[in-house]
Amino acid sequence: MRILIKKVYMLSIALLNIILKPLKVKRQHIVVMMTFKQDVLPIIKALDKERFNVTVIGKPQEQYLVDSLNRVSFIPAGNKHIVKHMKALCTAKVVILDTYYLMMGGFKKKKGQSVIQTWHAAGALKNFGLTDHQVDLNNQSMVSQYRKVYSATDYYLIGGEEMALCFEQSFEAKPNQMLKFGLPRLVQYLNINLKEEQRRLKKQYHIRDKLAIYVPTYRESEIANRMLNKEKFEQCLPDFTLISHLHPSIGHQSDTQNIDISSLMIMADIIISDYSSLPIEASLLNKPTFIYNYDERQYEEVRGLNRFYYDIPNHYKFKNEESLIEALKNDIEFHALFGTWHHYNTKESLNQLVNFINKLVKQ
Repeated sequence: MRILIKKVYMLSIALLNIILKPLKVKRQHIVVMMTFKQDVLPIIKALDKERFNVTVIGKPQEQYLVDSLNRVSFIPAGNKHIVKHMKALCTAKVVILDTYYLMMGGFKKKKGQSVIQTWHAAGALKNFGLTDHQVDLNNQSMVSQYRKVYSATDYYLIGGEEMALCFEQSFEAKPNQMLKFGLPRLVQYLNINLKEEQRRLKKQYHIRDKLAIYVPTYRESEIANRMLNKEKFEQCLPDFTLISHLHPSIGHQSDTQNIDISSLMIMADIIISDYSSLPIEASLLNKPTFIYNYDERQYEEVRGLNRFYYDIPNHYKFKNEESLIEALKNDIEFHALFGTWHHYNTKESLNQLVNFINKLVKQ
């Protein structure tokens, strides 16, 4: 039934595509699809400074993030605004995505239009796209839908060759589609004095001790998301404060006091995660990560874990809270694990992307 609903939706997009075909592409018009604000906001702000006319399609509650920008207009996400979405897409010279959008499977690009996928992660330890175990590769209708969405993308932003391999396997992307510029949202980490900023933020949020943050990935079943016991953790490790930051879909269980994830990453002395991409991001900050993999077998069956996860040394992985706490008690030296994933991440990553977009609009 879900496949049928998606097929009807994509047909409606294709129909709108035909109706709106007479609309001309505007060279200075950029559309940004915003689900993960931290990934695309730096790009939106940079494009605004470059005097592009930017249309952002995003959650209504996040419109305030772009209201102060001079050349940025906003269209709320949601099917009731689908005609406005399609009008924007049909006139955009460049479309920037940050995740999987079913709409792109029905959207037919005009000559000269380009689509750039930023993705919403610095890397990947779990399967996604066509490698996700939830995708039935024997169901040709399902696979066809996914491929139509993936084929709309012209370019992928990567921070290292490992992510290029993930895109090639998961989205059937080609090596010549990779933009080796690095990820714009990580530039903020490279433009600060990390130790000074860590001290400043800890003072702001009244954290006197070492900080451990627990940042697990999203799980389809909310029941499967397990919290670390804050009271037990801090009692056993009196030198530590523990803050949990769960995925936005289940964020009501978090205790972050609305602290954004970037600030938490900067403040943290250690990161506790699982199959999330955040351990890869943490390595850019040279932060050690502990892998709390209490449901590894179940997650492998449902979603799938990639070779980069299995390459993590076993002594970084912990099946229960007790063994994790014991490792921290023993003060064993742990290191950041994923330095090679950041080969292309530099202070110039955002500028490189903007320069590339400037070249695209002149074609």
